[in-house]
Amino acid sequence: MTADRPEELWWPHVREARWFQGKGRDGKLSSVTPLGWLVPPGGDVAVRPELAAVAYPDGESELYQLLVAYRDSPPPDDVVVVGRVDGQWVVDAPRDAQAMSAVAQALALETPLAEEASGLTVRVVSPLPQAELAPRWYAGQQSNTNVFLGTTALLKIFRKLEPGENRDIVITRRLREAGVTDVPALYCFLEGEVEGLRYDLAALTEQLRDPQDGWALGCEACRTGSDFTAHAAALGHALAAVHHGLRRDETTLDGGEVADQMSARLDAAAAAAPALLPYMPALRRRFDALRGRPVPAQSVHGDFHLGQTLLTADGWRIIDFEGEPLKSFAERLAPDSVWRDVAGMTRSISYATSAHPEPSGEAALNWLSLTLQAFLGAYCGDQKLLDEDLLSAYEADKAAYEVVYETRNRPEWVQIPLRAIQHVTSSVTPDGGEQSHAHL
Repeated sequence: MTADRPEELWWPHVREARWFQGKGRDGKLSSVTPLGWLVPPGGDVAVRPELAAVAYPDGESELYQLLVAYRDSPPPDDVVVVGRVDGQWVVDAPRDAQAMSAVAQALALETPLAEEASGLTVRVVSPLPQAELAPRWYAGQQSNTNVFLGTTALLKIFRKLEPGENRDIVITRRLREAGVTDVPALYCFLEGEVEGLRYDLAALTEQLRDPQDGWALGCEACRTGSDFTAHAAALGHALAAVHHGLRRDETTLDGGEVADQMSARLDAAAAAAPALLPYMPALRRRFDALRGRPVPAQSVHGDFHLGQTLLTADGWRIIDFEGEPLKSFAERLAPDSVWRDVAGMTRSISYATSAHPEPSGEAALNWLSLTLQAFLGAYCGDQKLLDEDLLSAYEADKAAYEVVYETRNRPEWVQIPLRAIQHVTSSVTPDGGEQSHAHL
């Protein structure tokens, strides 16, 4: 298609993209602002980041990165053309191998960016191993876009942007500096500046060897009734190592304030997903159990689940430290309880039972119980007691978030977190206690 304005060109693509988080909010693309040329014009392909602002009827707005390739010749048939501008083909660069080959050369640590890349800077963290960097777009995208470069590196292109440092870059770098090897190495990252505001646009990281998706492995293990306890224990140990590596900024939160925040998120969740309304009183009682007690807090993963783990030739690795995508940037940066991450994994393990032929049957529930015990036992080890009140509150908070996410993105899955909500609320007594405890 051709269009007089870039907003008209890109909006059909943006609103259907997996990484677009405004589905169901009646937004519109209000502006597209180009940055400098990462790959300048002069060859058959030019590439630059462009920032797309999406406005919503309630006055809120979001900013997304488009990595745009402009081609003098048509791309291969497997590359989706977004449109035509001034006789050139316009495509989403991550899916164009020729464009990404040029980007990889621009990001090679020994190659300075051209003068046309005004406002773009490559920040080097550690040497990139010398190797072939043939690009391959990763189809299993979520909130960001990943492009494999040979067998050595992975380019993560951040889609939803906030001013300031990207949390994934900051925390991954801190963990590696602390000697934690349960996360990928960081080679460099790309930042851009617009009107005095800095944005982290992409990160070049270690490509893990022979990675297997933790979510797929967990689901397959439950479906077939295979023992997953050794893997669950390894994940518990890895999460404990990450938390230890991030412990230098420990602080304490007021339990009442944590309960208030959870209740406020519940109110917002119920407004977006009315299916939560019948369960709100019991969920509030779950949160109220935290009142009157201190809650230790620090930097955490923030969105931990099986899909944020990879089983590699070198063991389990934890990835993607950006935090929950539906939370504000300030919420994701704030210290939180380590039990948020623990609850994220217990909820994810529970989700994996949906792959079983009888998710509520005895075999699936027995698999779930053994797997949870292995994970929690390894995480706690000999150093930490299981905090049932905190874990239960964070599990309930997470399940409410999941109901909103599934309502907006996968309505056919919404019964999975709703079953968890039903379970936890059925065990809460009117005074806030429990008839019996079982994890969601």
